Amino acid sequence: MNINGFLDKNPFVRILFPFALGIILNNYTTAPSAVCVVLPIVFLLAAWFVYKKNISFRYRWMMGLLLFAGAGALGFSIAQFSSPPVIPHDANNRKCSYRASVINHPTEGEKALKVDLKIEAVNIIDSWREFDAKIVATIMKDSAASCLKAGQTIEFSSRIDSLDMPKNPFGFDYSQYLQLNGVQGSIFLNPGEWKLVDGSVHGLKQHALNARQTLVGLLEKAGLEGNELGLASTLVLGYKSSIDAEVKQSYMNAGAMHVLAVSGMHVGIVCAVLELLMMALGGNLAFRLKRVLIILLLWTYAFITGLSPSVLRATVMFTFVELGRLIRREMSIYNTLAASAFLLLAINPDMLFKAGFQLSYAAVVGIVTLQPRIVRLIKINHKRRVLRYLWELTAVSVAAQIATLPFCLYYFERTPVYFWLSNIIVSPGAAVMIGLTMLLLAVSPISVAAKCVGVVTSWVAKSMNHWVTIIANLPGSTIENSYISVYQSLAVAGVIVGLLVWLRTRRCNWLMGSLAALLVYITPFSLKALQNSTAQALCVWYSPRNAMAQFVEGNRSFWFKNIVGDNRQAGLMVKGANIFWKSSRSEFVAPDNFGERVISRNGFFVFDSVCGLMVSAQTSPFRFAKPDTLDFLIVSGDPGIRARQIPHNLKFRKVIIDATVKPWVAKDWERAFAKSDIHNIRKDGAYICRLQ
Repeated sequence: MNINGFLDKNPFVRILFPFALGIILNNYTTAPSAVCVVLPIVFLLAAWFVYKKNISFRYRWMMGLLLFAGAGALGFSIAQFSSPPVIPHDANNRKCSYRASVINHPTEGEKALKVDLKIEAVNIIDSWREFDAKIVATIMKDSAASCLKAGQTIEFSSRIDSLDMPKNPFGFDYSQYLQLNGVQGSIFLNPGEWKLVDGSVHGLKQHALNARQTLVGLLEKAGLEGNELGLASTLVLGYKSSIDAEVKQSYMNAGAMHVLAVSGMHVGIVCAVLELLMMALGGNLAFRLKRVLIILLLWTYAFITGLSPSVLRATVMFTFVELGRLIRREMSIYNTLAASAFLLLAINPDMLFKAGFQLSYAAVVGIVTLQPRIVRLIKINHKRRVLRYLWELTAVSVAAQIATLPFCLYYFERTPVYFWLSNIIVSPGAAVMIGLTMLLLAVSPISVAAKCVGVVTSWVAKSMNHWVTIIANLPGSTIENSYISVYQSLAVAGVIVGLLVWLRTRRCNWLMGSLAALLVYITPFSLKALQNSTAQALCVWYSPRNAMAQFVEGNRSFWFKNIVGDNRQAGLMVKGANIFWKSSRSEFVAPDNFGERVISRNGFFVFDSVCGLMVSAQTSPFRFAKPDTLDFLIVSGDPGIRARQIPHNLKFRKVIIDATVKPWVAKDWERAFAKSDIHNIRKDGAYICRLQ
């Protein structure tokens, strides 16, 4: 494999790598603004000077090094200057008046709406200041909230709360997700705490989002409802609010979640449909006109879907492809991908850290690089078109899964097993659904035709959801992932790249590099498994719906059986905590239990060398014969006794108030035990105490 030859044919790949490194470096350090402006210019001018001087072949590396440094400095500078504004110190965590525009269409919940707001001005000490910040708002439902549209302006008086750090050391980091999307805080608004000050819609994107709502209404008018409406509106319009969480989970477990995110595949299908519609146009002038029309229509589609990052990536990539056709120049797919990634990162450097950005580009590179080679492994006669088509679809899924494996292991709790099977169904199914939905929207002015197409679309959507659910429920449909570090995910990528290059070149150094990367991946697991094999710990996890107390001993976990809320959420907590501790066995401890390792009676518990009391709804007033000091007091749920009813001769070294306790009840316990060491799970996050 000639790396230099590849880079010469794909110059944007050469630029993208140092540019991305510069963005990453910005996360760890800062520099004065003057340095950020001057440094890229100095490096790039130096590279130009070296190029003009025609220095000897012996020193050709100097120009490459200077270009590398210049691209890196440029990435660093752009990331530095694109940092979001900070909420004024005077307004942070205190009640102020704000004026803000509604960024997107509100997402409806059972009792409240969620919406992103762009703050335009803040009133501090009777003085309005212009400001630019993005926050997420939870607004309790009423007639006014239900009529909110994207692009309208509201005023409210509230305190902006800073984003909470993750409460548990495992699971999805929602605060990081919000920060990567530019969100800097959150608010909660009751009816009467806000008012609409400008009902007109401002902003091109907001007009597009409202147009999307109109199109969703046309689908409903044609007879689509429930998950069928959800699938159609998600596939074509990127509107996900109509599809149930259970259906989303089925698509995730089946390895077909990418279908529910409007992305490259969807934009590619739309592009193919546009190509078919314009086949009638001929001639050289018409050829150029078609390319321009397709680019304009693709961007119109991108605006209607809300300019989500995945659509933006795909639209930029297809725009580069169409521009290449327009100037009659064949473009390398790798150079096109790198150019589109460079443009998007130049606009928004934070996109580099988003899972969707990483997964989509990794998947496309994997498909382009690996899919043809996988197809060639099994030769199928051209006469067997159906079998060959199914094998090619399977090869696409396998290639994408191999390329995205490091990211899936890092970001997700599970890896789907039957992704190859589900994609045989969802890939052609999605193409049919997109075509039918576009046809339905086209004939929507004709009520009878829209109803007929709606019946067919609804049947196809129902069938697609049904088969995906069947695949998701097959035995062993997912493999639970252990949580791995960034370095381990990079090691997995190193293993994959090393093996693939070795298979192509048969050079042993690539194989040795792959084995070394495998060792880097395995070593932390081995060390943690050895460390946890004798570990003993008491953990009280953050869980607002269930009291989750875990006792850990080696590869065994004992849980207090005090689950009275959401059983599914409790199951996910148990699973996540067991993966965190590498526990292979779980047992539940009943209120009156004389188990092998955990003894519990009337709320009092003993585990190894520690003892304590768990106060819950089942706890009733009691007496204590003589003064004593216990290690832990754990308060959970709606306690059956008040804090002052705990006997005065009973002391505790640590008082833990879990997240199921109401805030006003928690304050009562905090006052009563003010002289004790208190850990409030709702405020401070999970409590983890290693006993050895």
